[in-house]
Order: sequence, then C-alpha cells, then structure tokens
Amino acid sequence: MDLKTIIVGGKDLTEKQEKIRKLFMYLVSGGLTTVVNWVCYIAIDKLVQVDMTVNLFGKPVSLKYIINQIICWIIAVLVAYFLNRITVFRSKGNILRELLSFTGARIISFLVLELGVYSLMIWGCVAITGLPIDTPMTTFSIFGLSFGFTYEYLVKLINSVFVVIANYVMSKLMVFKKKDMVDYNSEEKAEPSEDKADV
Repeated sequence: MDLKTIIVGGKDLTEKQEKIRKLFMYLVSGGLTTVVNWVCYIAIDKLVQVDMTVNLFGKPVSLKYIINQIICWIIAVLVAYFLNRITVFRSKGNILRELLSFTGARIISFLVLELGVYSLMIWGCVAITGLPIDTPMTTFSIFGLSFGFTYEYLVKLINSVFVVIANYVMSKLMVFKKKDMVDYNSEEKAEPSEDKADV
C-alpha cells in the first residue's frame, strides 16, 4: 500500500481497510491539529507576558488563557477542516456549507469543552493543589531551552482527549454528508451494472 492510498484512499482497499484507513487518518489529522493548537498556545503563552486577570463572581480569572484558547482554536479549526475534508471523509461537498457546519460543531465543542470543561478543570486543579496554575510540575530542556510543564498544560492535555472524540462524532453526524464522500467501493460495484446497461 503506497502513501497516497493511505492518505486519500483508493479502489484497491476493501471496506474494512477503508474504515481502518479513515480512523488512522482521523487520528493523524487530529494529532497534527493538536500539535498546531499546542505550538500556537505555548508560543502565545511565552510571548505574551501581560497580566489580564479579572474578578468573575469573586474569583480571579485570567483573560489571557481565554484569549489564547480562542486564537489557537480559530487556527486549529481551519487546519482540522481541510485535513478532515481531504484525508478522512474525502468530501466533494460544498466547501462553504461544510466549513460553516464544521465551525458550528466546533463552536459547540469549544464552548462546552475547551472553555467550559477546561475552565472547571483549571479551577479544580487550583482548588486541589492550592498552587497557581502556572506552577511547573516538571522542567525539561528542549534544544538547550528550559521548559516547565505546568498544571495548565496538564489540564489542556487531558481536555484535548475529550475534544478529539467529541469532534469526530460531530463531524460524522453534522458536517460531512455520506452522499458527498468519495466511496471507491460503491463506484467499483456500480461499474458492472453500468456495463450491462450499455450491452
């Protein structure tokens, strides 16, 4: 099996192989999207040193984390949509309709998981440990630079798992229509009947 077949499929794959390929490519595209999200998040976290803490219901809330999440989310959604469209669902549907549906589904997961659950987890982590969220759990070096893996990053990592699962389910149910997907197996089955019709 060549690389092109793994990425976008082909007529040589059985139905079972195609299901495995789709799942594999979803994990790969989800992984790449997560890497983009993390690189963006860490870059903003390290480059923006402005304290944007406000009081919400008597509790200090950092706007920096929320703004950072929003910026990274927008970039990640665009990357995820095109990777899912091309490699996972192989859709030929209307890009604008799909992108709007995809964005709508991602807004739901963003509000519920990436802001809601994320904020609750941050609050819970601070309440349990009694430490600021940016306290390093461990420190290690990358390319000679010291990097502190904080409680905040741990929360984001755990939250990412919930986000990946929820996004796949919503993409399958709400965004990519079966009629718009390239299905090599059905095309192959249709060919003999077309030949008979010509005879």
